[in-house]
Amino acid sequence: MGTLKFSTKKSLYGVLFIMPCMAVLMVMMLYPLIQTFLFSFSTITLPRFSLRFNGLNNFIKVFSRPEVPTVIGNTVKWTLCSVIFRLILGMVTALVMNSEFPGVRFLRIVVLIPWTVPSIVSANSWRWIFQGDFGVINGMLKAWGFSPYPWIGNANTAMGAILAAATWAGYPFVMMMLLSAMQGLPRDYFEAAMVDGANAFQRFWHIIIPGIKPVLLIVLALEAINAINAFDMIFTMTGGGPGNATEIFGLFIYRLGFGLFDFAGASAVSVALILAALIFCVIYVVLQNAGKRGGN
Repeated sequence: MGTLKFSTKKSLYGVLFIMPCMAVLMVMMLYPLIQTFLFSFSTITLPRFSLRFNGLNNFIKVFSRPEVPTVIGNTVKWTLCSVIFRLILGMVTALVMNSEFPGVRFLRIVVLIPWTVPSIVSANSWRWIFQGDFGVINGMLKAWGFSPYPWIGNANTAMGAILAAATWAGYPFVMMMLLSAMQGLPRDYFEAAMVDGANAFQRFWHIIIPGIKPVLLIVLALEAINAINAFDMIFTMTGGGPGNATEIFGLFIYRLGFGLFDFAGASAVSVALILAALIFCVIYVVLQNAGKRGGN
């Protein structure tokens, strides 16, 4: 160490200081991941979790279950709708917050409140709002002379109720990301467009969207991965019910592993979910590279 340059010593000391933390993170991340892959291709004997390789049998068995098509449909519906709703509401809010009017700075803080609330608190609050007997919405309906409705107890409306709660809880993140990108756009572009007679929609479509496209792609990728891995809000509000009307892959894995103690099947579904998340990452990278080539 004594013969090394000062800059090299400084870099080595930095590496040494972060190595314990990196080691802990690697163990916490890699060990469960490796164990999940091993479980997904093995027959597990409880209680010692002894493994015997069985190839793709776990995947064939678990994806042959009769409820899988419903779970896949719920997951696709949940992913698409939650991403679209959060993106639309986040975009509209970002456009409003990007304007200059009295109180806008305070309002930017207020609209972030849903994102700061713990998800379990948000889920329980919305569960109370949609509660069939004493919920806020049904209380208002009774006061107006209408009959109460089991919003989260009916298969036709349960998914919509959860989507409303998830949109409220997650749109501030989208808004914050898009707003930061919008505020980085040169004001000269907007002034020139206004001089040329461009209306608000034309300025949005031809200036804002191209300008925030890199951030927009990041938000889409993050929101898609977040939706695929969703668990806590749906589990708290409906538990996947009524029946399995709101059961997505996250809850399906939980039911297999901790309800049926089918750890091999749960691991197989987890691997499939990891691959789905990786597909979104690959799509994001491809779109980013295509955008860079197009910009050049």
